[in-house]
Amino acid sequence: MKYFEKKFLEVYPPIFIVSVIVGTIIDLVTKYIAILYLRPHNPVELLGDFFRLTLTFNTGFVMGLFQGFPRTSLSLTAVAILVLIAYRWKNSDLGHPAGWALVMSGAFGNFIDKFFVKIIGIGAEFGFIENRYEGRFIGVVDFLDFDWPNWLFIERWPAFNFADSCVSVGLVILVLTMKIEEDKK
Repeated sequence: MKYFEKKFLEVYPPIFIVSVIVGTIIDLVTKYIAILYLRPHNPVELLGDFFRLTLTFNTGFVMGLFQGFPRTSLSLTAVAILVLIAYRWKNSDLGHPAGWALVMSGAFGNFIDKFFVKIIGIGAEFGFIENRYEGRFIGVVDFLDFDWPNWLFIERWPAFNFADSCVSVGLVILVLTMKIEEDKK
């Protein structure tokens, strides 16, 4: 008995793969621009205090779990991506492909970002450092900073990035489309 009944390219056609690559590139480019032009924890207000750009680095996993353990975070992200790919491959009829593409774009963007040392004002270089050096950081680049009015007892929502947005929007699409599919049965 084969675990995967469909061929890879049946579940992941070229247009799907291209959309994931484009989303990943957009994420990495926006992070690179943030590294070049922003300074850590020095907010730039765009819409007053409601929306600003604040450069931070997340060495943790989902929502900052395992903060300060970058190797654990990297390993967990790799496992999550493999599970995501296998689950979609096995359950290709569940959820809308656009939702899956967004979630995968975000997952790949944040995963790739973890392999680079960020050098403020210069860019990034492939590598991994354990200790922080002046102007050199590891972790996922976050820079979109919104102030939600005491939502969920959080004074200010943690900064996030394009990849995080893709994952969030993709999950909403998946939950809604899976619910609609379930209601039809």
